[in-house]
Amino acid sequence: MCKNEVRSVRGGGSPMNLFQLNLFVNTIHSGSMKVAADNFYISQSALSQNIKKLESELGCTLIDRTHSPLKPTLYGKIVLDRAERILFLANEIEEEIARRKRIDARTIRVGSFYPTLANSEMVYVANAHPDLNFKVTIDDEPAVLSGLIKGLYDFVFLSKSRSVPGFDSFELTREQLFVSLPNKPPFSDKDSIECNEITHLKVTVPTDLDGVSPWYYEFLDEIGMNWENVQESSSEEYFASMVDPNVIHFRSSLMTAPLTMLSEKRHLPIVEPEIWRSILVMYPTVKTDDLEPILKTLKRGVQAASAISVIPKLLQFSASSNLTIEESAKKNDE
Repeated sequence: MCKNEVRSVRGGGSPMNLFQLNLFVNTIHSGSMKVAADNFYISQSALSQNIKKLESELGCTLIDRTHSPLKPTLYGKIVLDRAERILFLANEIEEEIARRKRIDARTIRVGSFYPTLANSEMVYVANAHPDLNFKVTIDDEPAVLSGLIKGLYDFVFLSKSRSVPGFDSFELTREQLFVSLPNKPPFSDKDSIECNEITHLKVTVPTDLDGVSPWYYEFLDEIGMNWENVQESSSEEYFASMVDPNVIHFRSSLMTAPLTMLSEKRHLPIVEPEIWRSILVMYPTVKTDDLEPILKTLKRGVQAASAISVIPKLLQFSASSNLTIEESAKKNDE
């Protein structure tokens, strides 16, 4: 029996199929062949021909075409009731098979020091490979690298290049550091800001923001920041302060940001020197068969999107049912 076909109840003629049943049900519910045809992006004549074939196969008239809106005949009501159940079961079959495939699929284990990468790049990868499951664990960078070496992960995201025998890496993208400031003098006319200018500003810094807090503190230490000007906050307080037009804080080119903050503040790149870091993907030199296409997808996704973008990269992707993201047990204990 061909896909989507239901064997003829009379043993001859063309078999009715799920598509014809769907057209019939949609026509009755909408009361119009034109509306039903538009719903399926086909012509009205194509829809009419399919319903006539269904009527011919069953040997009866299913739609009373003298009424507006269209009504089912007595035979049509019988078919409508059964067809709705058939279509429901067909959809249930597809969903259950898809769910079973996800359960049976191989799980690709990924370690990441940075939740933003899990919510952007990995969603893109998971959507591109629906036949695989992906499990991303968020942990600090040393633990992520250690997990890769121990074989706990198939690949990992890192921010520092490391030479480890038996493993290769490539630069996925570069993340640039910005300072978000009030959109008023003396900042309103500036296109960038120098490191020595930052040391005199009162800057809010998150103490526990995975993936970026260590970077921010390392940068402040390097430029000789006046620590009396540093306002430390929790990540929750930090994100809340982003919408305050008077609060000065750091943000990166990959970090998500409230739209009100994007519009009400100046976001100046730090220059002299320009501050950025590499985002790397590290993986075993001897790759499994299914890892190579995933790495290619990662590279292709970054080429399609701007590496330095003010618009949060998270907004480019939709959720994926074959991707789970969790914090490590150690971080949860903390």
